[in-house]
Amino acid sequence: MRYLMLVIEPDEPDRAPTPEIETWVADQDASGARILGSRLRPGADVRRVRVRDGQTIVTDGPFSESKEVIGGFDIIEAAGLEEALAIAAAAPGARDATVEVHPFWPTEP
Repeated sequence: MRYLMLVIEPDEPDRAPTPEIETWVADQDASGARILGSRLRPGADVRRVRVRDGQTIVTDGPFSESKEVIGGFDIIEAAGLEEALAIAAAAPGARDATVEVHPFWPTEP
């Protein structure tokens, strides 16, 4: 089953990947658990898109109501929730930020 891991930072991340993060990524890539992942650009580069009454409305970030920012993400493949949680717990972000684990909604019949 696939899961989306979101790394939630208490404020805007401004640091480069650490050796600890690079090791975790390499380990997950080697095991086949990590499908895709990346750091995300700062809140000032984010855009929100809504369509209302046929009109496209684009709002520039950062968004002042946000107390936390998504600093990065990973898509992982795990046998189940327990394995996904173990992968998330091993991520450096679990120690200095927060990692949310979102199961994908299966689309296959």
